Amino acid sequence: MTLKRTSQTELPPGYGEVKHVLLTDQKLLIRLNILAVIPLLAMIVWMAIWWGIASRGRDTGSDLGIPWWLAVIAILIIVLPMHELMHGITIKLLGYPVRYGANLSKGVLFATSDNSLFWRNQYLAIALAPFVGMTALAMIIMLFASHGISYYASIGAVLNAGGAIGDLWSVVIVIRYPAQVLIRDEAEGFRIYAAGAAGSTGSAAGSSIQNIEPTPPSP
Repeated sequence: MTLKRTSQTELPPGYGEVKHVLLTDQKLLIRLNILAVIPLLAMIVWMAIWWGIASRGRDTGSDLGIPWWLAVIAILIIVLPMHELMHGITIKLLGYPVRYGANLSKGVLFATSDNSLFWRNQYLAIALAPFVGMTALAMIIMLFASHGISYYASIGAVLNAGGAIGDLWSVVIVIRYPAQVLIRDEAEGFRIYAAGAAGSTGSAAGSSIQNIEPTPPSP
């Protein structure tokens, strides 16, 4: 069976749910906050290496002359919505409608496409867009900007990397499934559907992650 890879909201015949992930579950949030140290430290190392490359042989100018704490606040104000904007732009480029919002009780912003179903590779592109895009943007800025601007651009990339832990966690889960699975984004989590699993539902209701291994689709 050949499936047309376009925007859709209805599951094809024979597809059923095989996994439900709720990223705002309290226990999972604690785990993700701890794991966020990994991409954060990795980005610190990469930004330090790139700083040495980008600043070699040129005058990088002076500092911005503003308090560091004020600069960090400004970076957070810019990075957080820009992160979600990159999710949204990618969703839009793939042909889906976009909705932006916030869960103030959980302290998270989000970009989603209500009721839309994404193919696995589409979902991976959406999930990785802010991590890849904002890292690339910081690297470009550091090639041409002054010392002060470059420094805070690198800080923005580091904070974004730590904040992208939910996206990276989703990628680790989703990439284990074949390209034919469909993912429904629910702003605070996602559901994975696979062919041959019609009528299936996740186990352990109320868990942050519910799972049934999918039956491989027929050729």
